[in-house]
Amino acid sequence: MEDSEGAPAAHEIVVGETEREISAHLDASTHGMQFATLAENGCVALEGDYFIIAAAAYFFMEAYVPEDNFAAAIPEEVSVHEPIVKEAKNFILLIGDGMGLYQTLLFDQMENDLPFGDGENAFYGYRFPAFGFARTNSLSGTTDSAAAGTALATGYKTINGFVGQDSEHNAITSLTELAISLGMSTAVMSTEDSTGATPASFSAHTDSRNNSDDILSDQRILKKDHGTLVSCSFDFYTERLIRDRLEARIADNLQKLGANDKGFFIMYEEAYIDKHCHSNDMDKAFQTVVRFNQAIGIFMEYAFYNPDTFVLITADHETGALLPNSAGGYSYNSGDHSSQHVPVFAYGAGSERFDSRLIENVQIPMTIASFMGVEDFGDQSVHKPLTK
Repeated sequence: MEDSEGAPAAHEIVVGETEREISAHLDASTHGMQFATLAENGCVALEGDYFIIAAAAYFFMEAYVPEDNFAAAIPEEVSVHEPIVKEAKNFILLIGDGMGLYQTLLFDQMENDLPFGDGENAFYGYRFPAFGFARTNSLSGTTDSAAAGTALATGYKTINGFVGQDSEHNAITSLTELAISLGMSTAVMSTEDSTGATPASFSAHTDSRNNSDDILSDQRILKKDHGTLVSCSFDFYTERLIRDRLEARIADNLQKLGANDKGFFIMYEEAYIDKHCHSNDMDKAFQTVVRFNQAIGIFMEYAFYNPDTFVLITADHETGALLPNSAGGYSYNSGDHSSQHVPVFAYGAGSERFDSRLIENVQIPMTIASFMGVEDFGDQSVHKPLTK
């Protein structure tokens, strides 16, 4: 229980830092995804940072409360654990549009006193067990969001402006469509409109990102024929709207998708890091990184309670050529996209394949498809899925 008024009960489960005596004794050094447990005089304490407490709760229930039997022998000593990881059947791809390495490090430079933040002081991807980088260039050179989104959705490099099509104008299968063919539930989410380049890449096929009518038509078919949740337009910057609309919709969609025993695939995009980096507005860009962090926390809480969930965070490209400056901070050097490598953070079964590697962005969907049991996804003539 959380810290509360009154004397402690005879038996309690204490969560987080409280005034209970057992909390003072739970003084463990944890890193990354780790959490700590302690049992003492019939009471149990669970401790983890923010969403990681969900992993501690799942571990406790899985390890010490078999079925309806609560008479388990819980070790009365501080112990440190990591989340349980099972073979994945659920796949969550989180894309920070325009988010390069230094956008994720803005916490080092900016004061995080935003009204909708949870006081986090680092990008949550750095807690993940796997961290690498991806190249983003398209067949046109420095990519736009359409070609980059298509690469992440289909495993094919294509021409700037193309959505869900290869360089020969052929429609190519997206991870959304692959998941549908496997009987999985699907969702496409974005903080911008559904016709934006990234959500369109996961739900449509057209030779111009500006063909809004074609994109909407394809999305209607996905929704009507396959039940795909297309859930977009969440550009909010107040605590009430973020919690009541954005976070509530994420949680609601996860609940709906999670009801499918065959699993699900969801793509979620934070679109406005890119837009604010185009205008070199660092304050607004940081706000959207924090908002993205909020969303990541919700997805990770779900992943901890459902260990058969794989989560990957990356970007379609970097925007603004943000780099360290001589004053010890970061400065923009462009108002456009750059060819900087983007970070890749992975959690779940198979995440080690992404660790400490520089890969092509197309290898991300190819590898996710291989986790789904499909080895020939994407442009196999150029690249292959990552192996152990």
